[in-house]
Amino acid sequence: MNSETSPGTSAARRLASAPVFAPRYRRVSFWWAGSRFLLMLWSLQAMPYFSRGAVIGDVNIYNGWANTMVHGSFPSSDPQWQYPPAAALVMLFPKLIAHVGIGYVNSFFFFALAADAVVFALLIGQADRISAETGREPHLSGVWAWVLGGFALGPILFMRYDVIVTALAVGGMIGTVKAVGRRTPEQADKWTWSLRGVLLGLGAVVKVWPVVLLAGLPGGRRGARAVVSAIVGVVVICGLLAAGLSGALSFLGHQSSRGIEVEAVFASPFMIASWFGYPVSTVHEDGNFQLAGPGTSLVASGAILTTLLGFGIVLWWRLRRFHPERWSPALMYDAGFTVLLVMVVTSRVLSPQYLIWLIGLSALCLAEATPKKSAQINEIGGRRGTLMALPARMVMACTLVSQLEFPILFLQVMHHGFLGTAVVAARNLVLLAATIIALRKLWSATTAVADEPTRPQPTDSAAGELLGARSTAGATAEADAIAEPEGDLVALQPAGAGQAPAGAEPRSASTT
Repeated sequence: MNSETSPGTSAARRLASAPVFAPRYRRVSFWWAGSRFLLMLWSLQAMPYFSRGAVIGDVNIYNGWANTMVHGSFPSSDPQWQYPPAAALVMLFPKLIAHVGIGYVNSFFFFALAADAVVFALLIGQADRISAETGREPHLSGVWAWVLGGFALGPILFMRYDVIVTALAVGGMIGTVKAVGRRTPEQADKWTWSLRGVLLGLGAVVKVWPVVLLAGLPGGRRGARAVVSAIVGVVVICGLLAAGLSGALSFLGHQSSRGIEVEAVFASPFMIASWFGYPVSTVHEDGNFQLAGPGTSLVASGAILTTLLGFGIVLWWRLRRFHPERWSPALMYDAGFTVLLVMVVTSRVLSPQYLIWLIGLSALCLAEATPKKSAQINEIGGRRGTLMALPARMVMACTLVSQLEFPILFLQVMHHGFLGTAVVAARNLVLLAATIIALRKLWSATTAVADEPTRPQPTDSAAGELLGARSTAGATAEADAIAEPEGDLVALQPAGAGQAPAGAEPRSASTT
């Protein structure tokens, strides 16, 4: 075997031909590399940051928990341990990297950077597949959303493990097995949906929320295959961890005792009322800065019911208004984004790192944003566009104030100061409005119109696709099925980036 045909050379050639290295993606790749380099300088203390000590607190806690788990048990006695069993894998992995001599904290940063790079590569691959399907230049709004949204959050992107969970979730939505050699397109399609189910299941036992993304899966065998794979993955992973570490389910009891955290949507009315003398204060319990005072416990209990109500609306849509023949990849992202918004807005805790989840799903939705072709059609090349362009842009706007809220103004937030409270309340109001808009748009996403023509169902075939590329879709949902189409091309390219080249388009102690 000569060097030109060796496996190593072949792998290098495949890597060099990956979409992320294509000239038309060069500008956004440079922006990702430059922004992440700056974030790493802040994280590694090579450059001063506003309050690195406040932001890095959780990583030090992860290190302590990892030391406990090395000795055979979950940190069950610590009320701050509120994570599913597979979170142990995320917290133990940096210990392996730390053996090269860079320490646990810095190892965790590089682990998070790698997960961030995976999301970026998946989104580039998706943009490249959509471009190939539609015959148009790549639409990079989704990629820019991830690049700029992650940078807007600041070094907290690398100082929490949420970016790692987001990588699993995004992979579970667009990860693809290629049909090559003896693997037929049909086999590749089966493996694709099995892979997606396993990734979503793994994400769910790392930090729960990826399980809600199952709401947008297609009907029939593909959706069933993904669900079964997710369940099998959850059972196997949890079983192995429970066998190796004691106290695997201890997190459930700690979750139930949570109150309303100062940044949550339900906290804002209490904090504003405190300006006018309402007797509410901030206490540190269960690893969170949460509210204590008349009515706070009742509202905390009611928040759970509100979450169930929101999930019930999405479930009702799925059972009564979802038409399998009108499923499309964009609809899957729209449904996942909507139910995740419901989960975040109705949660008793809304830490800044939760926005990492929403940025990842916003990027998937914005990748489907299309130019307006008529007053009734939001499609390009037969591919249905997203209904969530507006709420996704609203989420992106919320990231712009993230570092202002935490860590810069967090002391004001804890003490209900005017500016800090006003910033958090404004952000929460925008998120609440985005959730209502998203629910309304999802509700009308698959409405049937009597005189509309029948179009082929999207196939989302895995034949010939690369990992991270979008699958081949058939025709889209009908024109009148979209109640309020979002037709504008979402351009999140930063100011001053210039014209795209040819072939391209342009916390503290909280451990939530």
